[in-house]
Amino acid sequence: MRPARPSDLFMVGATRRRQRVLRLNPPYSLIQPQALLPELMRAQLPIKSRVSFVFVYQERGTVLGYVQAKSQWGRRDEWTVTTLGTLDRAPTYVAEALLAEVCRMAGEQGVLRVFAKVPLDEPRVQLFRGLGFTHYTNERIWGNIYFAAEETGKHGEPPHDSLRKQTNTDAWDLMQLYSAVTPPAVQRAEALNSRYWRKSALPRPLALSRGPLEDAYVWPDIGSGGKKGGLGGYIEMLTGSRGHWVTTVFRPDAANRSVCPQAFDFMLWKAARYGSNPVYCGVRDYQADVEGLLEDRGFHPLSEQALLVKYLARPIEVRQPALAPFLARNTGELVTAKMVGE
Repeated sequence: MRPARPSDLFMVGATRRRQRVLRLNPPYSLIQPQALLPELMRAQLPIKSRVSFVFVYQERGTVLGYVQAKSQWGRRDEWTVTTLGTLDRAPTYVAEALLAEVCRMAGEQGVLRVFAKVPLDEPRVQLFRGLGFTHYTNERIWGNIYFAAEETGKHGEPPHDSLRKQTNTDAWDLMQLYSAVTPPAVQRAEALNSRYWRKSALPRPLALSRGPLEDAYVWPDIGSGGKKGGLGGYIEMLTGSRGHWVTTVFRPDAANRSVCPQAFDFMLWKAARYGSNPVYCGVRDYQADVEGLLEDRGFHPLSEQALLVKYLARPIEVRQPALAPFLARNTGELVTAKMVGE
């Protein structure tokens, strides 16, 4: 087990037809897939050494498997396992050894969490559980594969009076919205802060962008009648070369939930402006209310994945020395001093 070298990458490319590749990083594997060999080659560049990591398992001069992990944007202390590939006839311990090596190397580099998204019907999900990965929620992937851009866009721009473009000044309110609707177990696993909700880059044309384009909108918290302020919901669309990925976070009351149809219709209209690429949506267990809206708009359930995390940092119990009292107890007799002149 060792980090991949350039010669290993050519061997990986030569055996692609005999590999079983498990991609663990949707939405990027769906909307912005990249050719395997160039992606692995970029991991060898010194400038990328702190962003992408590739390890191989080799026996008798043959690479039996490889694994790739990437640090999350803006979070050098978190890695995500993105790709796990093994030869068809490779022993089962190869995949386990590769995942164990990722966790070991992550721990040496001060990483606190390692994430993975594994399909529930994938037999190797048990490998992750055996290595200490914890399941914190499920996410169902819905897709409109045969998205009809002409049908969606022929009626013109849909009304979206309740929505406004997200700005960086919304970061604090978005964090409060996330905290209000997300179960504590998910919050502990993801450990997000307000910086996560800031927009990552200036807008760029899709042809000039290597990553997906972000387009996000928010709406005010109308469930409180405007008394509390803050945000009632958020919807984002990532646009890649092969599709779009839509996610939403909203307060569960009826008033804010009623804005969701308008938000989805507006995002689908914007997706139609790019053509007829498929549109996907990730729905977590605790926001299953939107599944009816998706079904009404031509979406179908495609798969369900378990969101897993492995914690690498644990508190170490250290015996603390006993603290001495600041004032020592007076065991002698009390003596009263007389003032001069008495």
